[in-house]
This record gives sequence, C-alpha cells and structure tokens, in this order.
Amino acid sequence: MSKTEALISVLMGMLKTKADNVYYEEALRVGTNPPLYPNVVFELNEVTSDDSKTVLRMELNVVDYGKIRSTVETISDNIQALLDKYYHMDENIQFVIYKDSRQTIKEEDKLIIRRRLVFEIQLHEIGGE
Repeated sequence: MSKTEALISVLMGMLKTKADNVYYEEALRVGTNPPLYPNVVFELNEVTSDDSKTVLRMELNVVDYGKIRSTVETISDNIQALLDKYYHMDENIQFVIYKDSRQTIKEEDKLIIRRRLVFEIQLHEIGGE
C-alpha cells in the first residue's frame, strides 16, 4: 500500500467517527450515487515532497441541505477538534495535521450549507520503498 493510500485509509476511519457519510473526492467523482446529507468530502493535494517528507493540503467540505445550520457547524467543530495537531504513527506511515483555515462557502442554492476546512498534513513513510 502506498503512503497516500495508507493516509486516506486512516483519515477515512477518523472522519467516520464524526460523520456518517464521508467521501474521498476522487472516489466520489467516479461513483454513480449522489452523496447523502449531511456529508464530509475531502481531497488531498501535494504541496512539496522530498525523500523524507511530503506536505499535503487537505481540503475538507462539510455539506448539508436544508435550513438548519447547527448540523454542519457541529460536525465542523468536531472534525476541527479531532484533526488539529493530531499525530499518527503506525507500521506504514507517520503524519501530523495542522489546521490552516475554516470558511463559509456561499452556494447558488441557498439551502446548501457548506463549510470548508483546510489542513496541512506532514506525511512520512516508514521504511521507504
């Protein structure tokens, strides 16, 4: 398993403790079913990489549909508390996560409620390839 696949697997497990419907962006794009609400969708983008460390930007969107904002805010609060300054180490990878920003995103459809959370992940592969 690649270090990125291992990271996605760990993140999915963590996020599913805070929300029922969690999707990795790439998997969501190839899926045929629309996401259930409320949901959490995240994607990873590499910022820099060298032999010892990869820095990734994780964009995470918490989305709901309706007029009640408290669900999105509660999920966002819980995820932010879980991930900010989180350190993980297992037999494949080690990483630390830091919160970068949290924003309200306005949608054309006024019933879509969305918060964007951005995190920096510093990822190290254990043992190399």
